Amino acid sequence: MKKIIKPVLIGVTGILIGVFSTIFWIKHQPQKPINFSITSKNVLPKNVNYSSSKLPQIRMNQASAIQKFKSLYSNAVVKSISLALKNDIYVYTIVGFDSVKDCTIQLDATNNKIIGQSTQLLDYDYTKEEALNLKKTISRQEANEIAIKELRGATPILWELSDENGKAIWKINLIYQNQKRQLKIDALNKNII
Repeated sequence: MKKIIKPVLIGVTGILIGVFSTIFWIKHQPQKPINFSITSKNVLPKNVNYSSSKLPQIRMNQASAIQKFKSLYSNAVVKSISLALKNDIYVYTIVGFDSVKDCTIQLDATNNKIIGQSTQLLDYDYTKEEALNLKKTISRQEANEIAIKELRGATPILWELSDENGKAIWKINLIYQNQKRQLKIDALNKNII
């Protein structure tokens, strides 16, 4: 009987040591962010009259939008910025990333309020992503002035700054002579592409 009890006790002791070691190890691992998404308002696009006199007023500039993004995601860098009409308002959408997650924020440009935000764990190598160097790129306002000089009388309706093959590019959609046109502007040297 003693020959059976001793190996059983050694086996039980080994299992208990293993269980407690595993619990200790799990509790002392760094916490990983959990995927979550928060959206407080549905912002699906609707048909919009593009008459410049009927477009909603943009009261939030690009710098303020980026500041709101940074207030939520202080370690994130910006990958793209867009300003587009959604539900009869202009909405900034700023997308960025940090070392563990993608970050997105949507801001109502008519009243400076956050209308949506989300994060998602990265499932790829973030070091390969291209972040925008916002200190070197021209602002949306500067890109807008260049576009209006190029197409006099046009009404800009959408702006997007993103990396395209290693270059920061502003894409601006405009209504010109009742047709939709797109201009691309190099965000570093201000040349129209």
